[in-house]
Amino acid sequence: MSTIKVDTYLTRGGASEIAIDKLKGASSASSISVVAEGGTNTTNLQQGLAKCWYSYNASQAIGDSLNISGITDTGTGISTTTFTTVMSNATYSSSGMCGSGQTTNPSAVNFHASGMQVTGSIGVVTAEGSDSKRDYTLTTISIHGDLA
Repeated sequence: MSTIKVDTYLTRGGASEIAIDKLKGASSASSISVVAEGGTNTTNLQQGLAKCWYSYNASQAIGDSLNISGITDTGTGISTTTFTTVMSNATYSSSGMCGSGQTTNPSAVNFHASGMQVTGSIGVVTAEGSDSKRDYTLTTISIHGDLA
């Protein structure tokens, strides 16, 4: 294996951009540090990326997604989302929001109810107020954690 050491990389045209298909850490294949916004701290690239995200409508049709193989509608306001590539454990972080264009009624996306968060899928419940389950015009979800 060869090592190239440079202080600054520029293309022939003078741009400091690199076209590449795959990156991996030199000392650890699963770790790449990136200089953070302030310039003095670093953040881990893999830990900071969403591993899954998607948006879907009231009929569970996926509008756009990453690492989602499908959604199973199991009742009004209740669904199970299956990942294409599973998570390494069931302690990943999930967040989401839902809405129907109304501004007077609060809406919520709930996760993890009764073991609904596992490595290969997550249960999602959308509700108005504290307990009235319903399907919304748009629901968006993002998942952060470690892929298996």
